[in-house]
Amino acid sequence: MPVTRSDVARAAGVSPAVVSYVINNGPRPVSATTRERVEAAIADLGYRPNAIASSLRNGSTRSIGYLTPNPRDPFMAELGESVERQFSARGYLVLTGNTYFDRAREERYLQSFIDRNVDGLVFAPGVSLASTPTWQADRPVVSLDGAGTHPGWSTVSAQDALDAATAVGHLVLQHGHMLVACIAGTPRLTSEAERIAGWRTATGSEGLPSGPELLAYGEISEEGGYSAAMQLLSSHGRPWVVHGRGPTAVFATNDAQAVGVISACAELGLRVPEDVAVVAVGGTRIAPYTVPPLSTVRQDVELIAELAARQLIAGIADPTAPAARSRLRGNLVVGRSCGCELLAPSAVDHGTTTGRPASR
Repeated sequence: MPVTRSDVARAAGVSPAVVSYVINNGPRPVSATTRERVEAAIADLGYRPNAIASSLRNGSTRSIGYLTPNPRDPFMAELGESVERQFSARGYLVLTGNTYFDRAREERYLQSFIDRNVDGLVFAPGVSLASTPTWQADRPVVSLDGAGTHPGWSTVSAQDALDAATAVGHLVLQHGHMLVACIAGTPRLTSEAERIAGWRTATGSEGLPSGPELLAYGEISEEGGYSAAMQLLSSHGRPWVVHGRGPTAVFATNDAQAVGVISACAELGLRVPEDVAVVAVGGTRIAPYTVPPLSTVRQDVELIAELAARQLIAGIADPTAPAARSRLRGNLVVGRSCGCELLAPSAVDHGTTTGRPASR
């Protein structure tokens, strides 16, 4: 016979209701001594709560729906890992929908999440349902995109324009580059558009050019960065861009494309950073392992996910709570691709250097 809640209550010397309060962390408080006794009885008896029965009683499935547009992007992959980790630590199951920038897939996943009665929704950057909501959510939503969203939704987003300006400013102010090209993903994505704007701000503030001849687009991937860099840095199709006269630095709006830029430079016989310096935004795990190690502005995905979990769960607990807004600033992690000497291992990001909230 399976162990029941009543069995746990008898073993702990409490009522079944108190066992429920311990398991569900409420709605009534339980003393530390009683909680320890109940938890010990649960462990001794091997009791496992029935999640379906619990959801019927409490009106909560302890699950959330997460939409992400591009799981192949290292930044999105790490963000997804962090979202799952943060919600799991708080007792929530994360149902993930990989949409690949397909609006129809977004809508199908959204309906599936609603049919499964998830307690809340999280939208990663680039989910079009977040930037142009045409539906009314009947449960809490947190958007991780900086685009304008429904006024009732909470948001956690990076300061992409500022982070891009930090990366480009390092090339211009610290290394004296006068011609900085930009390789980016589609500007339809808010994060990419803001990073392009940050590149233009940083170059424009120093009177440097940022015209279309210095900007190339590609898929947010290593291949996309490689193709865009070959187009921008080679003489083929761009007679003015020849070795010795073209850009001396490249700002890639994401780490994945930066990897492709470095590969293209090697194929073109351009040394990084001696001939072409490279910086990016993202700060993913691949950055220290490029050759040379990539200088990048690290955006703290763990902190983004933590704030998202706190905000969504607060909205689940109190649907009348006001929407929260968090904008996080990244920090430059210096490798060698920008021209700086490689820092000591303790100074290179291995999880110890984190961005902090600029405002909450």
